[in-house]
Amino acid sequence: MDEHHYLLIIAYLEGRSTETETQYLLQKVQEEPTFSEAFEDIAEIWSARKPLPDKGGEAHDVLAGLNLKIDELEPRESFTHAPETPGIKRTATIVNLRRAIAIAAALVIMAGAFWVYKVNRNSNGNTGASLAETHTGVGQKRKIKLPDGTEVMLNSSSSLQVATAFGNDKREVYLQGEAWFDVKRDPQKPFIVHTAQVATQVLGTHFNVSAYQTDSNIVVSLVQGKVQVDMDNDPAKRVILDPGKQMTYSKKSKTAKVTEFVTDDITGWKENKLVFDYDSWPDAAKKLSRWYGVPVELKNGELLRCKLKGTFDNMPLAKVLQQISMVSDISWKTEDKKVVISGKCN
Repeated sequence: MDEHHYLLIIAYLEGRSTETETQYLLQKVQEEPTFSEAFEDIAEIWSARKPLPDKGGEAHDVLAGLNLKIDELEPRESFTHAPETPGIKRTATIVNLRRAIAIAAALVIMAGAFWVYKVNRNSNGNTGASLAETHTGVGQKRKIKLPDGTEVMLNSSSSLQVATAFGNDKREVYLQGEAWFDVKRDPQKPFIVHTAQVATQVLGTHFNVSAYQTDSNIVVSLVQGKVQVDMDNDPAKRVILDPGKQMTYSKKSKTAKVTEFVTDDITGWKENKLVFDYDSWPDAAKKLSRWYGVPVELKNGELLRCKLKGTFDNMPLAKVLQQISMVSDISWKTEDKKVVISGKCN
């Protein structure tokens, strides 16, 4: 969640939000499950006034240091005869900096409390261990190195939770979104990736998991090694994947199918390649929205039955849409800070 939304939620909790801001937040809570969960977390923290963790002091030291730097900028008595206009500009700058630091301090407090609450809440769950979380925003990617040497690349709008007991007898992580895993081999401690209804267990291998909450499928794609995929806690549904195979699990039907895949189509996102592999237009719209951080809406119902194929290497959104329109019968426009796509299948 970005700074703007934190500040809106704080204003709402303090009763300072406008009617428009309140309506915006309520609509966002209704439409976005992830935002709704974060909103509830922050509201509970706000009411409970959770304390900051010990490391919060380091953040406050940084803020204090910034305040000292601003103190050095403030006019001293020896400057009382300086020209008035520059003095006014200088004071205005200092006031703005003070305000920025006040906002930063509020965010540090909220972020610190949120982290403590998140860990404590998860420690009371079914996992039996507290969890540390790493997440990415829209259009962001992040590389993570786990304590066992496993490397994870986290895609846009994703989160990875790691148990603090990671590696004691097994290695468990919890994924929302998409990630690429390069797992350090350890036969004594299986590595397990938990998503909504699917658990993927490996010893040491390279594979990709796509499990966004808003997507209709969970996809596990194996590049190297071997993985065991369990679904719905049902041993009868267990699937063993070989390299070059991927399992697609339907959340709606609770069934899975195994197919072959092209590695670059699945892992291209790591190199900033936006790949559509016969994606439906609704799925393509979700991917565009996550990739560029702009809501994408389909205007024509006919687009619902269209498929999209193509790879776009580190291109801006307008360029991607322009190239798609050259080979398909679509058009687009921007209205109310969203992209509206209309047209039909060729």
